[in-house]
Amino acid sequence: MLYIGPHVSISSSIALAPERAHALGATGFGLFTKNQRVWSAPPLEEAAASAFRKAMKDLGYSSRSALPHASYLINPATPEQDKRNRALSLFKDECDRTLRLGLEVINIHPGSYKEGEKEDGLKRTASFLDEALESYPGLRIAIENTAGGGTIIGTTFEELDMIISSARERDRIGITIDTAHLFGSSYNVKDDAVSIMDSFIARFGKEKLYGMHLNDSKVALGSHRDRHESIGKGLIGAEPFLALVKMDALQDIPLVLETPDENAWKDEINMLLEA
Repeated sequence: MLYIGPHVSISSSIALAPERAHALGATGFGLFTKNQRVWSAPPLEEAAASAFRKAMKDLGYSSRSALPHASYLINPATPEQDKRNRALSLFKDECDRTLRLGLEVINIHPGSYKEGEKEDGLKRTASFLDEALESYPGLRIAIENTAGGGTIIGTTFEELDMIISSARERDRIGITIDTAHLFGSSYNVKDDAVSIMDSFIARFGKEKLYGMHLNDSKVALGSHRDRHESIGKGLIGAEPFLALVKMDALQDIPLVLETPDENAWKDEINMLLEA
């Protein structure tokens, strides 16, 4: 089954997220577990977590159809110990929230190494993920590929592979592929989307693809910039997405639209489900 839908708001209550996705005809969706712009937030009340789980069940969503996204404040690759400790504390809170919502996977950006050698940053990210997973045995983590630029890591399949290979808990670490990030990092999704994903599967195996973010791009191939556009309105175009959703590897994982025009979400969902 294709689990397709947007990254929905958790405004007022996280329990409303499934209903907001369902109202758009979404078969899956993305969400934050808390306000992603702040370091601390009120605890997740059990009443809200229970209401979320009930809404998921009532509306026909499985635990595999939703993909929570960790805060952008978190930098697993930072070389500064105090910032690492603060980021790890925040991430552990979000891991706990994910499990309490009845979900299985949380998505995180691999971060920026800031200074020194890139390889050291990759290893720091692996260690960071290991430490989080030690506390939450029922959880899996998806590292999201990045568009790159500066000291940002996770730009290539090789770098993602190095993070996973460096981790002790590698069996519980997979990848979320963002199509706009692929394009920004020089993978030509416009012309070679299916072959790029075939090469991913050949390298990692289908089981390491924990989810995808389906986004068109406002910026050019190889720009190393991250600017999302609605499906078919950017420089990638609609055709690659229509081909991707026919791939077996994209069945039964969350396919999240992080596209900027909320008014286009319903049409984007229908277009992809009908491909």
